[in-house]
Order: sequence, then structure tokens, then C-alpha cells
Amino acid sequence: MGTAGWTRCHIPPWRMTAWGQARREASRVKMPEQPTFHALTRLEPLATSVLLVDDNAANLLALEAVLEPLGQRLVRASSGPEALRWLLREDFAVILLDVQMPGVDGFETARLIRQRQRTRYTPIIFLTAHSRDEAHLVHGYAVGAADYVVKPFHPDVLRWKVEAFVGLYLQQQRLQRHESALWARERRMLEQQGELRFRRLVDTMPQFVWELLLDGTIGYANRGWLDYAGLSPEQGRKWKDTLYCLHPEDAPSLRSAWQEAQREGHPLEQECRLRRADGEYRWFLTRTIPERDEQGQLAGWVSTATDIDDARRAVETLRAASEAKDMFLTMAAHELRTPLQAARGYAHLASVKAGDTLAPGVDKALHGIHRSVNRMAKLVENLLDVGRIQRGELHLEPKSLDVGALLRDVAEHFEPLPEGQHIELDAPEGLVVPGDRERLDQVFTNLVSNALRYSPEGGRIRLAAREEAGRVHVEVVDHGLGIPGEKLENIFERFGRAHGISYGGLGLGLSIARGIVERHGGRIWAESPGSQGMGSTFHVVLPVEPGKPAP
Repeated sequence: MGTAGWTRCHIPPWRMTAWGQARREASRVKMPEQPTFHALTRLEPLATSVLLVDDNAANLLALEAVLEPLGQRLVRASSGPEALRWLLREDFAVILLDVQMPGVDGFETARLIRQRQRTRYTPIIFLTAHSRDEAHLVHGYAVGAADYVVKPFHPDVLRWKVEAFVGLYLQQQRLQRHESALWARERRMLEQQGELRFRRLVDTMPQFVWELLLDGTIGYANRGWLDYAGLSPEQGRKWKDTLYCLHPEDAPSLRSAWQEAQREGHPLEQECRLRRADGEYRWFLTRTIPERDEQGQLAGWVSTATDIDDARRAVETLRAASEAKDMFLTMAAHELRTPLQAARGYAHLASVKAGDTLAPGVDKALHGIHRSVNRMAKLVENLLDVGRIQRGELHLEPKSLDVGALLRDVAEHFEPLPEGQHIELDAPEGLVVPGDRERLDQVFTNLVSNALRYSPEGGRIRLAAREEAGRVHVEVVDHGLGIPGEKLENIFERFGRAHGISYGGLGLGLSIARGIVERHGGRIWAESPGSQGMGSTFHVVLPVEPGKPAP
């Protein structure tokens, strides 16, 4: 393409009007410290770049000569693909694009520029020396031209056009920076307001709150802590004043736990005593969690302390009362043992001395005494067992034990059964576990006794045992009253009951059973639909290998 002359300019009137209006509007916009386009370019001579696209090197030199007085950075591209590569690297205030280029011409280049979001609105001035046809010009505007210059043109006119678009670009940049500054300022104000509201909220909390910084200082302490400890805001941000409020006996363990949490970056929870302004210490539950930035890096710590002094005292009071009750039950059981043994001995002696000469009524009375004494003796033993389990003093003598044989002995113990009731046994031989026979007999006897007690006449009790995954699993199944769902866990607590006292017992049997099973490394639990007639199933799982707990 030949070099065009620079003495004539053809601009359609309808485009000249639009260009003039754009220039007049741009010149009327008043920005602080930059009222005109000239001022903008003077203030920021290197802030913008202009892209010149022409396959003719002479034309590029001529364009540079015309636009050099504007003081903008002029970037040359000798083809459409080269221009696109430049646009991938940086932004331009305006593009001067020759239409007639080999390969990818100006129209196709403009179309590709408009497809990219970042360059969609970059102004393009088409340059052509061959067409004044209006249809040709309209096509140029259709593919994305902002203006159209037909060669030959006057250098000042081209310079004014470029200057106008550069000024608009600078104005847009100023507006964007101004908007960004306003947004940043608004965001800072919102953050400050949010922090103020947050601190007001934190200051009203009953808990104490600290913000711990990575450099070991305290960034913030809420009003609750300052008032409690009698510290000023300055003192509240000093570690030595805060640590001074920590009970000396709690300081070593808390310091060690805190150092470990710092190394590992994990949360910390610990109870400690903190000194009040009047010198009194109270118990607090402290929780400290790491605070991380958007990249997941440790940015600091947030710590809280909740007053648990009253709750702790209440727990200690309850514990003391429970221990006193246990002590009373144990002492009462021991005190009852001697008179019960004496009563049993006197009844037996009377029966032996009288021989066959006892009147029928007296003989019946002596048998009644024996039953009552035996029942009381069992109750006393249960009370003593509860105490042993609570103290961890339940003694076991584990030996190799065939569970199937044990269950058969338990079933035979209840014969003869009341009319209509029967026990179904499904326990093969060879299911051997290490266990104390007397204690496990006590467990299964209690479970079968409960099953019979809560089953109706004609009820069927099923005793089943099987081996599964290195464990022996025993089930005691009945079809009686069932157990309400909310009581399935409570029945294994001391004095826990599934039903009222009309069914007898103190509610100690299942608690003792759980203690015995767990001492064997096993588990015991109950299942029940909770509906009458649907019954219950009690599960006991014992490990086959000694010392290996059941899962």
C-alpha cells in the first residue's frame, strides 16, 4: 500500500458531528487538578499508549511523526496478528488500524479485537486510502470502528482525533481510580464501623475475649476482662499483666499447652483459675483457636474465657454427695451382713433341732425366713458390688470359659419355669472366652431374670450365642413389655429403671452387669422397639483374646 498524502482530509459530516460532540463533552468534564485534555496529557505523558497498525513501514513512520507531539507512547505493529499480540500484553488508549493489509485485514482484526472482553471497548480509528464509498465506511463502523479517516488527511485533524480519544481514556482512568479510591475508603469505613460494632458486642459479652498476635503481643482485650482483672486498656495488651492474673499452680500446664498449640497450630482448651481485681480466684474454661488468612497461613489467635466457677462448685458438691451416698450404702451393706448371717444361721439351727417334729405352720415360716434372708443377702451383695465397681475394685478370676455351657447352666437354674414360659437355647459348644465364671453367670442370670419378669404368661425367652470377628456375641431376647427409647441408656445407670417400682428390684442389676462386662473388655447394650409385646434384646459381646477390648 502506497504512502498517503497528508494535505487533505475527508470526514463525513455525520461522523464529524459525533467526533466534535465527543471532543466538546470531553473538554467540558472538570477533574480535580486536570481540567482539560491537554492538562491530562501533560500530567500523565507516559500513562497511555497508542497502537499503530499498518503493513507499510513508511506509513508507520509518518503516523509517528504526526502523533509524536502528543507525548504518548507509540507502539508499532506491522500486521493484524502482531497487533493482537500487543493487545494481549497491555492496554491502549486508541488503535489506528489500516484497512488494507495482506492476510488478516483491518476489518477482520477489528472483529477479533471486539471479541475479547478486555479490548471490546478500545476505540479503533480506521485508516484507508482507497474508498470513500459510504457502504464501505458503514461496514467499518459495523465491525467496531469508533472513527474513520480517509487518506489523504490533514495531520492536525488526525492528531486532534487521537488527542480526543486519549483524553477520554485518561478521563476514564481518572474516574476509575477515583471510584476505586472511593470504594476503598468506603470499605475502610465499613470495616471500621464493623469493627466498632463488633467490639461493642464483644464488650457486652459475659465471656472474656483476647486477640493474640503472632509477635506475642495482645492486640485486643474486651471490656469484660479489663473490668474483671482491674486492668487499664494498656495493661490489658501486655502479657505480663495478663499472666499475673493466672493462678501460680495453673501457669506451668497452661504455658506448656499454649507452646504446643503454637507449634502445631491447633486449638487449645483448658481450665484454669484467673484472679479477680479483689484478689479472689475463679475457675474459667479457656478456648483458643488459630486465625488464618485467605492463603491458610496462621495470622494470629482468638481466645475466650468462660466463667465455670459456680458450675464447677456445683459438680464438686454433687460428687461429694454421691461419694457420701456410696459410702453410706457400702457401710450399710457391711452392717447388714452380720445380722443377716445370724438370722440365716438361727433359722437353719431351729430347723435342724426340730427335725420332723415341726408343726406344718412353723416349717412354712422357717422356709419363708430362709427366702427373705437370701433375698436380703443378695441385695446386700449387689450394693457391695456397686461400690466395688465404682471404686474400680471388682476382682475377677478369669479362666478359659465355654460360653455355651455357661448359658445352659443359667437356663437350668430357672427350672422349673412357670406354666407357659420356656427358654429357647441356641448356644453351640466351643465358644471359649477368658472370663470369671461366677461374675459372667451373675450377668446372664440377671438378664434372663429380667426377661422372665417383664414377659407375659406363655412368653418365650431366647438365649443365643455366636462367634463373629474374634468375639463371642450373646443375645437375650424376650417378647415382653419392651423399653421406651429414651430409657435405653439410663437402664444401665445405678437405680435406673425402664418401668415403675411395681416390678420390684432396686435397679442395680444392669448397672452391675455393665461393670462386669466392661471389666472383661466387652460391651453390653439393649435394643427395643419400645412397644408392648415387641420385647427387648440385650447384647453382650466378649473378646476371645484376653486383653483385647470388644469394639
